[in-house]
Amino acid sequence: MLRIIDVPILMKARREPYLRSQEVADVLGITKRTLMNWLRTQKIPEPERNQANRYRRWTAQDVERIRQTIAENNSD
Repeated sequence: MLRIIDVPILMKARREPYLRSQEVADVLGITKRTLMNWLRTQKIPEPERNQANRYRRWTAQDVERIRQTIAENNSD
């Protein structure tokens, strides 16, 4: 069973303003592979990247945008 995680609680526990890709996938109840496929096919926008290491820097707003996109696609 997938566990939906509350984004603000997760971010507060980490004390960082950004989430990792795996954490975003967990929050959304999808696999990281699905998240990466959605990025590759441009179903969701690419988040900001860390300039030093090029890691994706997901925010709570990014997650909410993805949730809205999923909801809109499921209503069609």
